[in-house]
Amino acid sequence: MKLTLIAKHLALAGVLTSLSLSAFAEVQPQDATATTRQVNNALYNKLPFADKTDFENAHKGFIAPLPQNMIKGEQGNVIWNPAKYDFVKEGEKAPDTVNPSLWRQSQLINIGGLFKVTDGVYQIRNLDLSNMTIIEGEKGITVIDPLLSAEPAKEALDLYYANRGKKPVVAVVITHSHVDHYGGLRGVVDEADVKSGKVKIYAPDGFMKEAVSENIMAGNAMSRRASYMYGNLLKPNAKGQGGAGLGTTTSAGTVTLIPPSG
Repeated sequence: MKLTLIAKHLALAGVLTSLSLSAFAEVQPQDATATTRQVNNALYNKLPFADKTDFENAHKGFIAPLPQNMIKGEQGNVIWNPAKYDFVKEGEKAPDTVNPSLWRQSQLINIGGLFKVTDGVYQIRNLDLSNMTIIEGEKGITVIDPLLSAEPAKEALDLYYANRGKKPVVAVVITHSHVDHYGGLRGVVDEADVKSGKVKIYAPDGFMKEAVSENIMAGNAMSRRASYMYGNLLKPNAKGQGGAGLGTTTSAGTVTLIPPSG
């Protein structure tokens, strides 16, 4: 009951934030001023944009692209649109309205798919704000940070299965209490398997207290902060929202929580 209430509060916080900030998203975007263009162009002479090492590293280990179908909820609501940031093209110069360093970062985080990090370690990137890591073991796989919501997390796991074979999830590691690192739990494991001990969930000491205090006690404030920080109420284009820094944007699916194993 408590966990159901937590999930409802998380969803409500997002709805209230969207309602309170929706008016700001209606403001019409403007062209870059002469000063903005001058400052942005000057960066090309100050920073090493010709160095493509980060792009080479971002593509390294690529196995398979992300599915191109939209992830939708039961009501037809869009949870994740893989084509949302197609306007961010790798190799293209930043538009006048965007700081070149931020545009470069958006180009990097827009590189998505299933990747091999090293032997036995794989990542699914750009299927949510965070990345999901999978470690292969003798008895099954360990999922690290199962994204922000259940639907993209399930799609990420399915992408791994399609290319690496289906292996049971035997453990989940949550690195910290930010919701984009645990909200997709129910997309990769069943709570009954956790309760039976079939699947172990590991998290830092005090995780539940921090998750509840941050996302319920301070839920509205944190959701409002996230919308201002990520600009997720702006339209995705060169005059609106071009990325969230950590990833392209936040998913809009079902936020879930299962207590760590005792």
